[in-house]
Amino acid sequence: YPPVMQIDTIALTTIDCLSVGLYVTLAIGVGCFMRKRASGDTDSFFLAGRKLPWWVVGTSMIATSFAADTPLVVTGWVRDGGIWRNWLWWCFAVGGMLTVFLFARYWRRLGVMTQAEFAELRYGGREATALRASLGFFHSFLTNPIVLCWVMLAAAKISDVLFDIDKVTSLGISCVICLSYSLMSGFWGVAITDLVQFLLAMIGAIALATIAWDAVGGQEAILGHMAQLGDRGTEIIGFLPSPGEGSWLDPTYWTVPLAAVAVYLGISWWATYGVDGGPVVVQRIAASKSPAHGSIGALWYNIAHYALRPWLWIAVALASLLVVPMGEPLVSPVEGTVVSISDNKDRVSIADASGALTEMAITSPEGWAGVLPTIRVKEKDIVKTDSVIASTDSEKAYVVMFRYLPAGLLGIVVASLLAAFMSTIDTHVNLAASYYVNDLHRRFFVSNRKAEYYVWVARIASIFILLEGALLASISTSISDLFTFFLAFLGGVGPIYMMRWLWWRITAWSEITAMVTSSVSTTYITFAANENWSLGPLSPGGIISAEGRILIVVSLSTLAALAVTLIKRPRDPAKLVPFYQRVRPAGFWGPVRALSPETPVRHEGFMIVAGIIGGLALVWGLTLGLGALLLGNTWSALAMTISFIGALVTGWTLPILLREDEHLIDHETSTSKNTKDMKNT
Repeated sequence: YPPVMQIDTIALTTIDCLSVGLYVTLAIGVGCFMRKRASGDTDSFFLAGRKLPWWVVGTSMIATSFAADTPLVVTGWVRDGGIWRNWLWWCFAVGGMLTVFLFARYWRRLGVMTQAEFAELRYGGREATALRASLGFFHSFLTNPIVLCWVMLAAAKISDVLFDIDKVTSLGISCVICLSYSLMSGFWGVAITDLVQFLLAMIGAIALATIAWDAVGGQEAILGHMAQLGDRGTEIIGFLPSPGEGSWLDPTYWTVPLAAVAVYLGISWWATYGVDGGPVVVQRIAASKSPAHGSIGALWYNIAHYALRPWLWIAVALASLLVVPMGEPLVSPVEGTVVSISDNKDRVSIADASGALTEMAITSPEGWAGVLPTIRVKEKDIVKTDSVIASTDSEKAYVVMFRYLPAGLLGIVVASLLAAFMSTIDTHVNLAASYYVNDLHRRFFVSNRKAEYYVWVARIASIFILLEGALLASISTSISDLFTFFLAFLGGVGPIYMMRWLWWRITAWSEITAMVTSSVSTTYITFAANENWSLGPLSPGGIISAEGRILIVVSLSTLAALAVTLIKRPRDPAKLVPFYQRVRPAGFWGPVRALSPETPVRHEGFMIVAGIIGGLALVWGLTLGLGALLLGNTWSALAMTISFIGALVTGWTLPILLREDEHLIDHETSTSKNTKDMKNT
C-alpha cells in the first residue's frame, strides 16, 4: 500500500466550463422568472408566501446545510483527527428530533417570520422590545455575516486549487454571482434553486466518493494503509476515540479526544442556539403550508443531513490520505521578523536581529502538485526558531481529489460545489435581510409603508450584508476555527432557548443575560485569556480547547440566566395567556394554564419522548450502520436493525401527534366561527 500516489494537476476542459456556466445561467434565469412573485410583499420575499410543501421545506434545509465549506471542513476533521470528530455535529441530531416532534409545530403555530419577532410575542414589555432590537441587529450584522464569511472562505480555497485565483478576486466573483439572482427572487428563488442544488450536490458527492474510493484500491487499500499508520490509523477510522489507561474514574482514562466527544454528546447538543430549530430551519418551517408540513420536512432534513450524506465526504477524506500526505510543516530556521510575503504566496522573507534576510521558498510537497502549503504568518509577525511558517491545509485535500474526475464529470462536481455555495449564501443573505427589515427597519425606523418599499430595503440590506461577509472572509484562514468559535459564541443561549418554550418563568431578561454572557465570555476566552488553564484533557498544554471553551461558556451563561430569572419578578401570568393559547406549549405553565381553561390540555409527553428516541435510533443507527458497512465492520447489521426499529417508532408516533394537531386546529377554527356567528346574531 504506497503512502503516496502521484497524480497530475487539475485542468477543467471546455465541457466542464459549460457545465458550470449552465448552472449559473439556470440560477439567474430562476431569479428573473420569480422576480415578480417575490416582489409582492415581505412574506413572499422572505417566506415564499408560506406555501411550501414538506418535501421542498426539507430539501431546502438539506441544501442550505451543505455549503461549499462542508465537505472541506469534514475532510480536515477526518485527516487531522479522525472520523470521531464528526460527533461535533452529529450530536445536534438530538436537537433535530426535538424540532421534529415538538418545536416545529410550535414555530408554525406562532406564525412569526424571525426568531427576534418571537421575543415580543413570548415575553411582552419594554425589555422584550429591547431584546427584539438586539436580536435583529445580532442576526443581521453579526451571526449571519460570520456564516457568510466561512462559506466564502471555502469558495476561495476551492478557487485557489481549481483556478489559481487569489482570495480577493474569488470573493468578488462569488458576490456578483449570488447577488445576480438572490436580490431578484428572494426566498422563492432560494427554495427553487435549492432543489436543483440538492440533486447536483448528491450527484457530485456520489461520483467523487465512488471514483476516489476505487482509484486508491477501495476498502482493502484504505484499511491496509491505516494498519501501516498504527495507532494513528486506528484513531482515524475510529467511530469513537480510544480511551487512556485505567478505569473511567481514572483521570488518565480521559484522553483529549475522548473528553471532546463527552462534551459533544453531553453538552453541545443542547448548548447551541439552534436547539429549538435555529434561524435557517425556523425560516423554512415558517414558510411551510402547515405545522404537519414543517415537522415532516424537518424529519426528512435530519435523515439526509446526518445519515445519508456524511459518508460520501468521509470516504473522500480517507482516500485522500493515500494520495496527499499530511506533510511536515515548514519552520523558521532563525528568530526574527517577517518582512515580506511574495504576491504568489511562494516565498517568505525573515529579518533577524542584525537585519540579515533569510528567504524561505514555499513549495508543493509530494502529492500536492500545484497546491502550495498555506502560509501561517503575516508581515511584521515576530517568529522564533522552529516556528511554523507554512503547512499543508487538510481542508484543501477534498478539492485536490478532483484530479481523479474525468472531463465532464469534473464540471458537474465543480457546479455542485458552486450550487452549494450559492444556496448557503443566498439563504443567509435573505435571512439576515429579513431580520433587518422585520425586526429593525419596519419595527423601529419606518412603519406603515407599502410592501414594495420594504422589499427594496431588503435588497439594499442584502448587498451590505454580503459585502460584510466578504470583508470578514478576506482576513480569515480556517473554516474549522470559525465554526467552533461560532458554536461557543452562541452556545450559552441554548438552555434558555429550550426552557423558554417549557417554563413560563423564563423572561426576556433571562435571554438577554444568556446572550450577553455567552458572547462576551467566548470572545474573552478566545482572544484575551487562552493560556494557563487547568481543565485536564480539555486544556492540553494549558491552552483551552474548543470543547473546554464551550463547557465554560455554557456553565457561566446558564447560571447567570437562571439567577436573573429567579431574582427578577416574574411576568404577570395573565399577560402570557395570548402566547399560551396560540402555541399550546407543553411543560411548566401551571399559572398560565389556569387562566386558559378553554384551551385543550394535551397529554402528549410520552408520545414526544418515544418519537425523539425513535428518531435518534433511526438517524444514528443509519449513520453508524452505513459507516460500518463502508469500513467492513461486523456490527453494521446491528446498527441497521436499530435504525429500522427507530423508523417504526417514528412512523407510529409522528402521525398521531400531527393528527391531534389537525383536530385541534379544526376545533379552534370551528369554535372561532361559532363565536363570530353568535356575535353577528
